[in-house]
Amino acid sequence: MIFGICNLKFNTFVTRLKIENKKILKESGLEPIKHAGQNFLVSEEIIEKIISEAKIKKGEIILEIGPGTGNLTEALLSAGADVMAVEKDQHLAELLNSKLQNPNDKSRLYRGSSTESGQIPNSKLQIINSDILKFDETKIKKPYRIIANIPYYLTGHLIQKFLLSRNKPAEMIIMVQKEVGERISAKPPKMNFLSSFVQYLAEAEILFLVKKENFWPQPKVDSAVIRLVPRKTKPDNSFISFLKMAFKQPRKTLLNNLRHGGAKNPDETVAKLGLDKNIRAQNLNLSQLLDLFQVLLKRH
Repeated sequence: MIFGICNLKFNTFVTRLKIENKKILKESGLEPIKHAGQNFLVSEEIIEKIISEAKIKKGEIILEIGPGTGNLTEALLSAGADVMAVEKDQHLAELLNSKLQNPNDKSRLYRGSSTESGQIPNSKLQIINSDILKFDETKIKKPYRIIANIPYYLTGHLIQKFLLSRNKPAEMIIMVQKEVGERISAKPPKMNFLSSFVQYLAEAEILFLVKKENFWPQPKVDSAVIRLVPRKTKPDNSFISFLKMAFKQPRKTLLNNLRHGGAKNPDETVAKLGLDKNIRAQNLNLSQLLDLFQVLLKRH
């Protein structure tokens, strides 16, 4: 009986936003574009969980990527955030501007890679019609965080862009595919290039999982909301190159990958660190990978 009540609540939360989203798109002559990753989050319950995890402070800058129809945007604004919403689709950007514009606190619609000043002038909301990969986050002059249901095909590029940026966000709370979230937060013996790269640059954790039924149109996979907290240390590009070498062919042993990658005396290094000669990179944690890199570096 309890399950039935919870299921009814879930359906109600999803149905209302789903109907609203369909209506506003239809009135604007628009439809979701599948190849653009336009799967809109239509669960009020999940949006509330994201806002709860974010613990937003009044007046802080939140960069939202791919706001779509503005379901999460509205919640961010209601929580007190000043929102920079970057939307690549011109029609959705215009729709969002029309939907959320307040006569007493007008949103501003920009076209291009950034706003004029990187601030939120006289407004709680800026809508920026731009490709997020071309967006210039270095012009954001105050500390900011990213909270977003991102287009999944951009996940790797977005994470790399902001974790390597000269103006990193203080935190990223983003929706990704469940499998990607699990790869990012993986530990030995399931380490991979993505997990080692992200964990080198940030603290990473899965906050909660999200069923595919919470989206419209419904995707084929479940999702995960993850938190990334960038580290303050400056990244070493040579270590990132080493990680690419170590994980280049995951089914091969670490030694084989190091040999084929041109590392000098990899056999001696692996032996010196007491590692099995048949070990794979996936079995090493980040600390062991850093130790291996440092010893190899000294041998060059």
